Amino acid sequence: MNRWLKGTTTAFALLLCASPFLSGAKPAVMTNRQPPPAWTSHALIAHAMGSVDQNLYTNSLEAFQENYAKGYRVFEVDLQLTTDGYLVSRHDWGSYLYDRFEQSLPRTEMDKPLKLNQILKLPILGKYQAMSFEQIAELMQNYPDIWIVTDTKGTTPEEIRQQFSAIIRAAEGKEEVLARVIPQLYSRDMLAWVESVHSFSSYIYTLYQSKDSDEEVLDFVRANNRIDAVTIPGERVESLIPFISRLASLRVPVYANTINEAGAVRSLEAAGVYGFYSDSLTYKELDKKGLRLAARS
Repeated sequence: MNRWLKGTTTAFALLLCASPFLSGAKPAVMTNRQPPPAWTSHALIAHAMGSVDQNLYTNSLEAFQENYAKGYRVFEVDLQLTTDGYLVSRHDWGSYLYDRFEQSLPRTEMDKPLKLNQILKLPILGKYQAMSFEQIAELMQNYPDIWIVTDTKGTTPEEIRQQFSAIIRAAEGKEEVLARVIPQLYSRDMLAWVESVHSFSSYIYTLYQSKDSDEEVLDFVRANNRIDAVTIPGERVESLIPFISRLASLRVPVYANTINEAGAVRSLEAAGVYGFYSDSLTYKELDKKGLRLAARS
């Protein structure tokens, strides 16, 4: 059984406990939501492809390989547009990141996008490799049990359409992988901008950029049955327990980011959080501490 379905009983109990906070709120009635998609049976999402040799934010092929071996099947990846219209797995173009990754480049070429072949020729810390989305799509073909969560960071309609058009082009000839691409939305408007390019089967609404009220998020989720999860920063959980419970009543799990300590997982799970973006936690490590988050079908 999907772990999320098994967890809804606990979530409803939390909702009842939180009911004093919800006085006057309209009831959460859901009539059009489908059963949770397969990817939500996985409680852990590898943040920026996960750490590799304790190095963070590489978004690299090697990070994917290491964390796949540790049991991850859902991978978040940061994506940036290159000057020639491709997407590359990179957090941003800031000069600090070139320094951190020991990538030699004239200062005049930093703090702005490069061409794809330029950035791919710069190994990360001398040994790790960034990927184009074409390479990620090929990876998804070779690993049919993985899902990719996009962190494209764009906020304008034009930029978002460019980014997702690049994803669609990258998947030409292997369109089946698009069913396992899960866009993260940063605003309610972004859903229409993405859908103008391609209608994806599942979305995450991530709230770190959003100024939406709880009611606006809940109404958005009710109105769109492919919003299959909501992500919130871990530090906001304590103040949002009633909101998390109401999402649970809609059968929409909450993921927290970015969580790297088992103790934090225990506390957040008690508050109703279902899943966790992490750089380094593993199912095996959590299982040893009595936190049984291992993926179940």
